[in-house]
Amino acid sequence: MSLLRRALLKFSLLPRRYHGMIIGAVFWLFWMLFGFWRTLLLLVLAGIGYVVGRILEENQSWRDLLDKLLAERFTE
Repeated sequence: MSLLRRALLKFSLLPRRYHGMIIGAVFWLFWMLFGFWRTLLLLVLAGIGYVVGRILEENQSWRDLLDKLLAERFTE
């Protein structure tokens, strides 16, 4: 476990250009292993999971989130 923590700490201390490079390399690896559409589906599902997790973590309600997102776009 400490090895994983050290790796994450080293990763977080890298400049952001290396984060982008590593994310691009991982995306390319998934694309080669699973194909484009499966990789895209994986990214979409991961994004949805991230949003749901963030909402649950912050104890927000769906209605508050939708009001916040839609109120800024449709008020004018």
